[in-house]
Amino acid sequence: MFLCRRPLLHRLHISQSRYAQVTPHPFINGHLLSTFGPQNPYIHTSDSTPSTFAKAEETGTRTWASVNTTLQEYMSSRPKGGLRVHRVTLFRLLTEAVTTKDKAAVGYVSTDILHLPADPERNRALRHLILNTEHRLLRPRTVRAILDALAWGGQFEKFTDYHLKKLAHRIAVERERTSFAGDFSTLLHSNIMARLKLLHRVPSGARSVAYELPDVVEAAFELLSYLLLLKSENQILDLFQALTEKLFIPPEAVQQAPTTSMDFNYIVSVTLARACLYWYKRGLAHRVLLRYLPSGVDLSTVIRQKNVALYSPPPDEQSTQIQQSLDPQLLDLITETLYATLRSPNTSELELCVDVISRVHLLAPIPGGIIRLVYTAATECGSGNVARRLYAFTRERAIEKDHHYPGPQGRALLFLMTFLTQEKGNSHFARTLANEVVENDTFLPVNDRPKFLTLVAGQSFGMAARTLWERYAVGKDSPSVVGNNALLTRMVRLFTKMARLIEADLSDRDEASVSCTMMGERQSGASVDTGLEVNHAETNNPKSISDASKRDTNRKPSVAELRERAENIRHFVQTVIEAFVMVHKPLAHAKHANLSSLARAYFVAGDFAKGFEVFRNLIRRREVPDLHDINIGLSALAEHNPRSAAKMVQVMIQRGIQPNSVTFGTVVHQALIHGDTQLVGDLLQLARQAGNIQLSPEGLYSLTRGSVTMEDGTGAKKSAHLKDALELLKSMPDNGRLSSPDMGKFMVFAALRENEPVVAFEFWRLLLKYSSEWDDREQILIRRLLRRSITQNLGSEKSRSNMLNELWERPPYHVMK
Repeated sequence: MFLCRRPLLHRLHISQSRYAQVTPHPFINGHLLSTFGPQNPYIHTSDSTPSTFAKAEETGTRTWASVNTTLQEYMSSRPKGGLRVHRVTLFRLLTEAVTTKDKAAVGYVSTDILHLPADPERNRALRHLILNTEHRLLRPRTVRAILDALAWGGQFEKFTDYHLKKLAHRIAVERERTSFAGDFSTLLHSNIMARLKLLHRVPSGARSVAYELPDVVEAAFELLSYLLLLKSENQILDLFQALTEKLFIPPEAVQQAPTTSMDFNYIVSVTLARACLYWYKRGLAHRVLLRYLPSGVDLSTVIRQKNVALYSPPPDEQSTQIQQSLDPQLLDLITETLYATLRSPNTSELELCVDVISRVHLLAPIPGGIIRLVYTAATECGSGNVARRLYAFTRERAIEKDHHYPGPQGRALLFLMTFLTQEKGNSHFARTLANEVVENDTFLPVNDRPKFLTLVAGQSFGMAARTLWERYAVGKDSPSVVGNNALLTRMVRLFTKMARLIEADLSDRDEASVSCTMMGERQSGASVDTGLEVNHAETNNPKSISDASKRDTNRKPSVAELRERAENIRHFVQTVIEAFVMVHKPLAHAKHANLSSLARAYFVAGDFAKGFEVFRNLIRRREVPDLHDINIGLSALAEHNPRSAAKMVQVMIQRGIQPNSVTFGTVVHQALIHGDTQLVGDLLQLARQAGNIQLSPEGLYSLTRGSVTMEDGTGAKKSAHLKDALELLKSMPDNGRLSSPDMGKFMVFAALRENEPVVAFEFWRLLLKYSSEWDDREQILIRRLLRRSITQNLGSEKSRSNMLNELWERPPYHVMK
C-alpha cells in the first residue's frame, strides 16, 4: 500500500523542479527565531507601563484619557496622539470596534494593544481577536503583527489544534476572497509540520472505522489549500509528503491522481479534494474545485451575452462560449463531490453545490439526477433561497437554450412554490413553475395539491389554477381538492373578480356603441387580460397554456366573445361551489368551518340568498355565528353596498356585539372604493364611539387616509376629520398602531395644508419621531416646516416652546420604540 504512493511523489518532485529546486525543510527548535528576526521591540519589562499611542514616551504632553472614553472620542484623538489610554479601556474599545465593524478603529486599537507589555491578558485579547474576528476587518500587516507578537512570546505553540484549524481556515478563506490578504505560510507551515510529526499513522483494519481526523490534520488540509493559492512549491511538497506518509491523504486519492497533466498545483489540488471527500470535509473540497472552474464574473458575462444573442445573434457564434476544456477526470470528481455533498448537507454546503453547478454548466451539463437531489436536499433543510437560486439559474433563457434541466418534484414542488409566493420579487418564477406543472403534467402528492392550488390561485394565475383544479377534480383523490375550504375561497374570489372585470368591459362597450360606428366600437373596446386566462373549453389539457400563448393577442375580442367568456367563468364558479357541496353534503351535518367557507363563497359570488341560508343552518344547529362568520357576510355585502354593511355594523354595536378591525377595515375599504366619503366620516365617528377597537394596519391606513381626503359641499377640507383620526390613533395601543413613515408624512402634510400646526405636530410625534431616521433629508424638511408653521401660527405660549424644543432635540436611543 505504501509503495503505490511513491510514483506520485516522484512525479510531484519532477514537476516541482521546473519551478524551484527541492530542498529539505526540516523543523528545528530555533526556526521561529530565524523566521521572526530580532527581539520584539514592543515587549516592555515593566507591567506598570501604561498603554500609550506610538511614541508616547517622546512627547510628554499627553494627558490620561478617562476610563469611560468612548470609541468616537478615541478615534477623534488617536491620529493626533493627544491621549494616553488605560489598558482596560483599550480592551473595551477593541470589543466595541469589532462589534460595530469599524475597520479603522480595529486597526488603531489593536496596534495600541500590541504596545502593551506581554502578559496573559494581552495575549488572550490578541488570540481572541485573531480567531473570532472577520479578517476583512483586519489589515494584513495587523494580522502579521499579531501573529508575530504571539509567536515571539511563545504563545503560538499554546494554540490548541482546534484554534490552529480555525486560524488556518480563516486565513485560507480570506486569501480566496482577495489576493491582498498577506502571506502567513512560513509561520503556519512550521507549527503545523511540528505537530504532524507527533501523530501516528492512520490505523488500518477494524480500528480505522471509528477513527476521526485530528484537528491538526484539518488545519494541515486548510494550509495545503492556502499554499496552493500562494504556489509555494517547496512547502506544498513537504506538507503533502507528510500527509501522504501518515495516510491522512489515503492511497485511493493518490492512485486516482490526474494522469493527463503535469501541472504540479493541479495534481495536488485534485488529490487534496479526493482526500477531503474521504474524510467528509466536503466544504474544502468544493472550495478547491471551484478554483478550476469559470468564475462568477465569467458566468454572468456569458449569460448576458447569450441573452443578447437570442435577439440579435452575433456574427461569431463562438464569442459567447468559454474557451476552456474540462478534464474528464475533473468532471468525474466534481460529480462525485456533488453526490457526496447531497447526503445530509447543511445550508452552506448547498450554496456551494449551486455555485459548482452553475459554473460547471459553462463547460459541461450537469446530470439531471443531481439537480433533483439539490431540490430535495433544500426542501429537507428548509433552504428556500437555495432552491430559488437553482431554479432561477436553470430557467434562464440562455441556459435553457443550451440544456433543459428538470424542475423540482414531489414535496419540493410545494416547498419552492411556497417560498416563491412569500418572498417579494419572485412572482415571475412562481408563474413559470405553475405553468410547468400544467404543461408537463407533473405529479403532485395528494396531500400537497390543495395547498399548491391555493397558492397558485392566490397569485391570480387563472389559467393554471383552473386547469389544475379540473385535473384533480376527478378520481378517487378529488375530495382533498374540491372539498378544501381555503381553496374554495381562493378560486371563487379569483374567478368572480375575472368575470366582473369582463362584465365591466362589456358595459363600457355598450355605452360606447350608442355613439360609435362598428369600427369605432371595435377600437374603443379595452381588452381584458384575464380573458385568455379562462377561455378554454378543454379540461385536463396540458397544451392549453401553450396553445393560448400562440393566439393573436393583438386582436381585440368582440362583445360576443367577452360575453361568452363571462358566462363561462360564472359557470365554472358554480361548478367549484357545487363540487364543494357534494363533498360535504348533507350540509346539516357539515362542520362549522366548512359551512363558513361555503357561505363566504356564496357571498363573494353574489348569491346572498344561499349564503344566508347556510347561516340559518348554523342557527338551526344552535351554533351562533361568531364574529368571524359575521365578517364573512359583511365583507361580501360591503362589496355590493357599503351603506348596508355600515347599517349592519351599527346594529351589531346596538346589540352588544363589538366590531373588530376586520369589520371596520372591510367596510371602510369598500366605501373608499365606491367613493362614499360621507360614509367614511360616519365610520370614523363610529369607531371612536365604539372604543377599544384595534384596527388592522390596512384598515387604519384606509380609514385615516380616506378621512383627511374628504371634502364638504363647498370643496374645503374638514379639519374635524383630522382631529378624529388623531384621537383614534391615540386611543390605539402601541402594538395595534400603524407606525408607517409614509402614513405619518401623509398625515403631517395634510394637517399643515389645513393650517393646523398642533395637529401636525401630534401626528409627527405619534407616527414619525420614533419610527424614522432622524438625519434623513425628508425628515429634516418635515421638522423645518413644522417649526415654521408653529412659529407663525402660535403665540408665545409655553406649549409652543415645548414643541419647538422637541423638534430640535434628537430622541435618545434608549427610548426609541
